Amino acid sequence: MISVTYADALASVATTIQLEPYMGSTLTMRAEVNGHEGLFQFDTGGGESIISSDFAKTIGCTPWGRVTGFRMTGERLDFQRCDDLQFKTAGAILKAPTVGVLDIMGMLPKGAPHLDGSLGLDIFAGRTITFDESGKTLTIESVDSFKDRIRNAKEVPIRLVRDAEGVALTVDVAVPTSHGMAWMEMDSGNGGGVLVIAKYLADQFHLDPNKKDPQSTKFEIAGGIPVEGQAITLDLIKDGNIGARFFRKWVLTVDLASGRAWLLRRACPADSTHQASQRLACQTPA
Repeated sequence: MISVTYADALASVATTIQLEPYMGSTLTMRAEVNGHEGLFQFDTGGGESIISSDFAKTIGCTPWGRVTGFRMTGERLDFQRCDDLQFKTAGAILKAPTVGVLDIMGMLPKGAPHLDGSLGLDIFAGRTITFDESGKTLTIESVDSFKDRIRNAKEVPIRLVRDAEGVALTVDVAVPTSHGMAWMEMDSGNGGGVLVIAKYLADQFHLDPNKKDPQSTKFEIAGGIPVEGQAITLDLIKDGNIGARFFRKWVLTVDLASGRAWLLRRACPADSTHQASQRLACQTPA
């Protein structure tokens, strides 16, 4: 039975947002602001949604003030902001009290296709959503769709993290170690194919913190969800980062009001019409 808290986080009708592949490793979504459509990376680990200075000018915003955030390596980012924006997509209106103004193209490889910004979980605050990376969909759940969605899913413990004075929103998932619980960011924007582990936890994952090349590791998210693959160790300000490779096999449903989450393993496609790369990603350990 769904509690009042869940009901408050659920829409009356489910809305599915179609996502588009970007540079073969991450996904984007289209949204309209003040009558102008933009193309934005969708990034569960982005924290605060951002738009470019050019897009801010297009929609009639004059950036002001300052927002300060930190990347997982501790690098400080200072940027201006636009307030009270509404992103319209697939019939849904997503309200953003504060959006950063930062030129994302300067953070991407030279020659990367144009983006107008990056949208994170902050614009879905208070809602229940499902991210299906392989299916290229992002669903705002209704009461009925939520019941169906979690019927066969496994609940996992998470923390909702609100950095940048409460503006940002990300999800950390629990990972048991021999010394206690580690908390790793779930980051669809990390399309590099490797897990990232803090150097101070390297021994807990049988990794050499002095090696620069990727190393094999295997562990479980609390609840028995397996994670396996290549990992690098870095000097981080958080325990670790689980990236897009994991989401190719697991569908994430998260209640951003109550702070609960569920994972459902995606079935490997048997249809020969599926691209070989999709089948390989499904069959390869997360």
